[in-house]
Amino acid sequence: MKKDEWNGIAEERFKAYRQWTTPQGYLCGTHAAAVLLAYYQDYLDEDIIPTYIRQKNSRQSQALVKFLQLFIQRHGLPTIALQVSHGLSTYFDYIDKKLRARMTMAGGWQRAVKRIDQGKPVIVGVLKVLGSTYGNHWVTAYAYMETSDGQRFFKVHDNWGNYNKVIPAKWVNGTISLP
Repeated sequence: MKKDEWNGIAEERFKAYRQWTTPQGYLCGTHAAAVLLAYYQDYLDEDIIPTYIRQKNSRQSQALVKFLQLFIQRHGLPTIALQVSHGLSTYFDYIDKKLRARMTMAGGWQRAVKRIDQGKPVIVGVLKVLGSTYGNHWVTAYAYMETSDGQRFFKVHDNWGNYNKVIPAKWVNGTISLP
């Protein structure tokens, strides 16, 4: 890890999803999962989303979001890490993909850095009680930085129209990642 420099995936790759926003309610877990899966389909694993749901490099999110909502947030209620990870794992079962989403309830920095160093984005939960100006929210992290004075930051797609938002790592609680 380089100090005082961004480490991770180039933000330009997430510009394609800048219009992928949570329009209302509490569907940020589903939207963060959609960004994660779309990135995987576009850059890492074309088969992670069936083509009847989304074509590789498509800029449309509606079908994928609606489909994932059935597994993650069927009733549109707020989520915790277990619901998002279980929902993604259930989605993988449905499409007959041998994958399991992994979650952490604490230690978000370590899990996120590990995945980002592997070239994989990770969903991170941010909490109001930890200072998040988003309130309780799910975002997709793809880069990180630790400054020489020990401050830590993530670069995220925030589901609110910002694909290169910088947030302090101290806001982060849980994570959802793929192996």
